Amino acid sequence: MQTAATLLLIVCYGLGGYLAWAQRTPIYLFALVAGHVGSLASPLWRMLYGVSYNLELTPVQTLLGQLVPLPVILGSGWYYTLPALIVFFFYTTRWWFPGALTCILTYCIFLLYHLLIETVGLRTQTWAYSGTHLPFDFSAPLLGAMMAGLTSYGLLYVILAMHRFAWLSMLLSLLPAALAISLLVHGLLGAPLWLALLLDGQTWSSVAGMVTTFVLLAWSVQIITGGITRIESH
Repeated sequence: MQTAATLLLIVCYGLGGYLAWAQRTPIYLFALVAGHVGSLASPLWRMLYGVSYNLELTPVQTLLGQLVPLPVILGSGWYYTLPALIVFFFYTTRWWFPGALTCILTYCIFLLYHLLIETVGLRTQTWAYSGTHLPFDFSAPLLGAMMAGLTSYGLLYVILAMHRFAWLSMLLSLLPAALAISLLVHGLLGAPLWLALLLDGQTWSSVAGMVTTFVLLAWSVQIITGGITRIESH
């Protein structure tokens, strides 16, 4: 899977470079670089959600002072950004029109995309969820896909909002976008759940935390949907 992830990254940069030339915008390349920046939070998700990687480490440090596996850095270039960029390409070619229904369907497609990656990653033993026991035996990979899908969805909103801006403004907005949205989704929206899990609370507190996190995720989908439809109306 590591080889496939690297080859996909090369393809993404190749297509991003071509589209940057054809459409006269570097937003595709900026978004891919933003994906790499988003990988800096991966040690935090290992600590909070029990994600462990069976990968070779590289001496790249994060703000937490921990190592990030090189394949994670490479794969992050397309992990969050690829579905958002595909939808943005369809938007520029008028094959995709933002509306309440199409946006919700888009998030569902993002969810399926990340769920597929979760399935492949687990079956190839590229990563695993160790020590994560959710209430009602809810699937940890499904929860991860829901959060990753929301991160991609939020990144799509940023791309749509910034694609007409000057290149410098576009770069400064997009570069930290994947990292900031990932921290918001996994760190803040997931806080009711991971706090209950880390504190080893009673069953009721874990259930309450999980339900609260799901409500916050659904609310965030609604907020981003409203933001995307307002961009189009303006």
